[in-house]
Amino acid sequence: MQAGQKFPDDQAFILFNDAFVESLESLTPQQRIDVVAEILTLCENPVGNHPLSNRPGQNLAGWNTLDVLQKEYRVVFASRVEEVVGQLVGHIEVLVLGPRKDDVVYDMAEALRSTGRLTEEELTEIWEALALLDTVAEDVGLDGWDYRPEPAPSGLIKAAVAAGVLDELTASVLTKDEINAAMEHGWDETGALDPTGALVAALRRARNGVEALNLTRIVANRGKPRCDAVMKRTLKRCIRRKEHSGPHRATK
Repeated sequence: MQAGQKFPDDQAFILFNDAFVESLESLTPQQRIDVVAEILTLCENPVGNHPLSNRPGQNLAGWNTLDVLQKEYRVVFASRVEEVVGQLVGHIEVLVLGPRKDDVVYDMAEALRSTGRLTEEELTEIWEALALLDTVAEDVGLDGWDYRPEPAPSGLIKAAVAAGVLDELTASVLTKDEINAAMEHGWDETGALDPTGALVAALRRARNGVEALNLTRIVANRGKPRCDAVMKRTLKRCIRRKEHSGPHRATK
């Protein structure tokens, strides 16, 4: 994409090459968060700092760069808008992170391009990458609650409600894993029913242990209309709320 071009509704499906995730391993946890947070700004500015052109020994035309970490590092990425099942959907493919010094990052990018490490199998959705990096969505400025995951089986929902562990409205917006966590912690040490403990366990399962729990928010956000933009790689639809900001999400 060129300067002045925008993604539809400032939204994009962000994919990381495995090499990018590997290049974050040498950074501190806070630096990783800072890098991912900067990448999220590409949804509003898909050009980044500047586009690349071919140079001697390198074929990087069509890729762009983004300066991060006080401009000591650069991210090489590509941004485009493609038609998928009749919809125009923004896509960002993040290739690699490397030092700006001596243009090392460009050599890294060219090595990946020329050795064929740009296959579908080498790509990871941003939400999956956050899990690999042990980073919570909110840490990088994302709303980790504004999605509607695959619901739990109706039999499991009915069982949790019948047992008194969860109310029907709450159970209907939780996943299978979340309800199972609630059922596991639905009784205290004396065998007495403990709906509060069940709910806390379910929400902790959803947020991977983060303590800030807000039942009203999860029920409200998961009940809103969905974005439904179709992702080219998986042909799955975005499960975030309609008119969300930033990256699309095809998986929980």
